[in-house]
Amino acid sequence: MHKDFAEWYRLAGIEPDGDLLPKRWAAIENYGPEASDILSLTKLFYKIDVPTDEFLESFRSAFQTEDPAFKMRDNDHELSVLAGAELVDVMARSNDLDDLAALTLVCAAASNLRPGPCVRDIPEIAARHLTDRTAERWSTANEEQATGSNESLFAALKAQPAPSPDVAKFLRQQQRELALVREESNILWWLFSEHSRQVQQPWSSLPPAAIPLMAGKELADLTQVIPGPIAARAFLDKVIRSGKGKAPATINVTDSINEVSLTWRQDVAKEYGTPVLEAISPIIRGIHISLGAPKDNAWVPVFTQSTNIPGTAKLAPSVLAHQVFYESMLYRLWKRVSA
Repeated sequence: MHKDFAEWYRLAGIEPDGDLLPKRWAAIENYGPEASDILSLTKLFYKIDVPTDEFLESFRSAFQTEDPAFKMRDNDHELSVLAGAELVDVMARSNDLDDLAALTLVCAAASNLRPGPCVRDIPEIAARHLTDRTAERWSTANEEQATGSNESLFAALKAQPAPSPDVAKFLRQQQRELALVREESNILWWLFSEHSRQVQQPWSSLPPAAIPLMAGKELADLTQVIPGPIAARAFLDKVIRSGKGKAPATINVTDSINEVSLTWRQDVAKEYGTPVLEAISPIIRGIHISLGAPKDNAWVPVFTQSTNIPGTAKLAPSVLAHQVFYESMLYRLWKRVSA
């Protein structure tokens, strides 16, 4: 059982029952979520959108198996706590879904623009998980991300007599390191050029409010190994400071979306056209919504209603860019784990 499990109940305003907590945690450990369930758990934890009845029935049934008296309805608040606890357990398992769980928790928080969840400690755990993963990725880079089309070659070598399996292991490590070196080299040239790769213009010629969204997306495009480089926030800050004039201390989120060109938004909406992720990725959802009524900010009330983020919400430019970067990473990772 997680050492803070009882405290999470208290933070949510529920007095924990010492006899029931072990049963609740046993259900959490026995529950085996799939990729789509990670999205539903995140929605349930933040109380954004509504998970399907099928998912809710399945999740509640896991707890009823351990405790026949577990309520199968009218317990949404406790279920939100349990959803967060389940996501923490997924991150601790270090399987293919741990980064997905962490990214969904961090992206859905929208850099604290949304109302906080019932247990604020859990998104902080997710943020630390991503920080740890970026710090360790030279030694723990996911093989599927780094080896790509060479996977069949490595498998064939591994199947051969010795010393071929050792050669395969060595080549895998070299391939992972090469992917990271290539990524760092590409990012370095991108930073040095002070140009947008997507629109082929210097950052100094673009609207300052548009740069955070564009930079976050472009850094994601250059990232080879999810969840990205540990210095991502610093890279983005440097790009923002490459713009014309001094960057503002804060920037309105909806103004930033308005300032990027319609063509850019259309391209992003086409690339990130996965509806199941939109509730968890509020900035990308805002880009989609802005295409429906781009004139006179007519889209902003719809954005506020669908994301629970005020149209007047502001963020530091580097924070907004980092949010877009993480949302882009989430879309990339989703394509891999849901394939």
